[in-house]
Formats: sequence, C-alpha cells, structure tokens
Amino acid sequence: MTGDDRRVLVSTLPLWGGGVRTMTLCVLRWLRERGMEPIVAYYQPYSIDRSLSVPSFQLGRRRVRERVIHEDGVEMHEVGAWLPELEFMHYRPTRIWKALVESCQFHVSVSGNCLAALPLVRSGRPFVSWIATPWRDDRVQREERFSPARRVLDRWLVRPTTARLERSILRSGTLLALSQHTRQRLDAIAGHPVVCDILPNPVETDLFRPDPSAVVPGRVGFTGRLDDPRKNVTLFLETIAECRRRGLPVTGSLVGGSLSAEDGERFRSLGLAGAVEVKPHLDRQSLPPLLSSLDVYFVPSKQEGLCIAALEAMASGCPAVSTRCGGPEEFVRDGETGYLVGSSASEAADAIERVFRDRMLRSTLSAGARALSESNYCEAAARRTFTEAWERTFLLPPRDHG
Repeated sequence: MTGDDRRVLVSTLPLWGGGVRTMTLCVLRWLRERGMEPIVAYYQPYSIDRSLSVPSFQLGRRRVRERVIHEDGVEMHEVGAWLPELEFMHYRPTRIWKALVESCQFHVSVSGNCLAALPLVRSGRPFVSWIATPWRDDRVQREERFSPARRVLDRWLVRPTTARLERSILRSGTLLALSQHTRQRLDAIAGHPVVCDILPNPVETDLFRPDPSAVVPGRVGFTGRLDDPRKNVTLFLETIAECRRRGLPVTGSLVGGSLSAEDGERFRSLGLAGAVEVKPHLDRQSLPPLLSSLDVYFVPSKQEGLCIAALEAMASGCPAVSTRCGGPEEFVRDGETGYLVGSSASEAADAIERVFRDRMLRSTLSAGARALSESNYCEAAARRTFTEAWERTFLLPPRDHG
C-alpha cells in the first residue's frame, strides 16, 4: 500500500473520557496493527471552542473552521459546524468533512450514537460504524434540564429531524453494536435488522487484576462522568446514606469530575462529608489500584449502552450491583457476578448489605466477575469481531446485514 492507501478516517467524539474514548483507542490500536494510518476527526462542541462553529447570530459573517492537532502520534481534526444550536447539524458534511473523507481510503465511525457516521453515509462510501447507544437514549435525561424555549425547539424540530436522520444512517454501512441491548434498540429504530454483530468494549484484564489484600470492606465505588444526568449520582449518594442509616460502615468513592450543583446539595443534606470521596478522572495507572480496593462497584445509572467501567471493576475482582439500565444486564448476573436492582436506594442498599455481611458470598461473586470479564470481554475476541467487520466491508463483496 502507498501512504494514501493506508489512511483511515475515524469519525468520533472528542476523546475526553468515558466509554467512547476507550472504544476509539481500541480502534486506533487495531488499525495500527493492520499497518493503517488512522486520522481522527470529530465535532468540537461550540461550548468548548466558539471559534470553529458558526451559530445563527453569526451567519454570513464567517465560515466553519477546523483545527488540526497531533496527540500520541495521531493526526486529529477538531471540526466546527453551521448552526451548532441544532444537534443534527454537528456532523453535517461541510466542505471540511468532504475533504477529510476524500483524503482517506477507508472510513470508520466510533461514537455514542450513530450521528458521527453522517459524513460517511453522505459520501456513498462503505464504512464500519461502532455504536454505543441510540441517539435519544443517549440524551433523554439531558432533555429534562432544557429551558422551556429549548424544549419547544427540541420537540418540533430537533427530535423529529434527528430521528429521521438516525433511521437513514442505521440503514447504511456495516454496523457493530456495543451490546445486545443496543443491538435490539437499533434494529427496532431502523425497522428491520441492521446490526451485523455485537462488539463489546474489551477489558484490559492484564491491567485490571484482583488484589484481595487491597480490598477495603464496605468501600463502594462508581466511575464515570459525574455531571452526566444518565449516571444518576443522586441514587449513589442516597444508597450510601441508606447503608449508613442501617449501621453499616460503608463509604463511597466517586471518580469522574465534580458533582453537579444538585448532587452537591444532596451530598450536603445527607451529611456525607467524610463518608464519600469525590475524585477527578484518573489516568490508566491510577485507576486499577482504586478499583481493586472496592468491596462493591455500584452502577446507579438510568441508561448505559454497556458500562465498560463496571467491567473494569469486575476484572479487578469487584462484584457489581447495578440498576436495570441496559448494558449491565448482560454481565451483572444475580448470585454469580453481582446483583441487579431497581432504582430505589433501599433495594440497592439491600444488595450491598448482602455482599458486605457475607464474605464467602463476596469471594464467590469476585471470582465470577473476574472469570466473566476474561472469557467474554477479552481483547482477542473484540479484535476478531472488528477484523471480520473490516473484511466484510472493504475486502468482500457487499451482502445483506441480515
């Protein structure tokens, strides 16, 4: 191959953290193993950089721009958008996106929802798209915080327009879903089977390993974007408070930024100072020791496409207690790797108390969690699934998804 023949456009989200960052880094690694040159591009939110996009009040005054940066040897393009107030415009194929598509021989999309694949769909070229969750599932909790004016705009313009766009995108390309839950939802939205395979986010089982001597009995943890309303940090705080009301010496560890104003107020009203620590995002060297110290990993979320953070905790030998929120329902198995619960603090506290009081049960769940992460979520299996999708898309004649 020549240099141009090896270029792969990876359309994604800003690589700040969370599951999509992990997904994208996996794809970059797998592409490099194939001798390819990945080029990363993403819409840079107007709230982060106002110099790249053109909002409604600046139409006619300037053009959409891009910024090229290099990180860890990867060329990255931060791309603006016309009318960033409208979510369906973020990946509209402007001249910048068209030039990026034309500059690469192969095309991949990795994102929370499918919208990042829009420039690839409009180009008419084959592509692979790895999707974590449906568009609406990814934002429904955020809608609750919209202003009245934005709710009207969202209801009558953004939601119907984006829903049509999503159905069109889902009927194109080779689609990989992050979980069985995501696959079912995407197929339902498209109106027929469109997902060709399931590709869970792999867990670095060599990095995340059990350390029984490090476990702190009663320490309950959660890692994720703490200001994301989908994560439902309020339930985590209320569950820790309920455990302590029962006389359990339970402490909490929240990792992933700062609490929202609402959760900060709830933290104070529950009197959790000294009982729950809040930490910023941890790097890959600092996170494993924390996870291996947890007695229980608690997922309080309202919605999860998969929840790679919980799988990393399980690989660290930590039993998981999770709400029934989508992805975790596939690997949190009652009495084997942890417990699934409803969305009440009382029910979550019941499961945590059960694990805390029965140390033999905790050992059984720990072994089961580690075994499942090794057998079902290892790197080798994920790489095979991606390779099959790549060859199906770029090396074999097209065939029906079903």
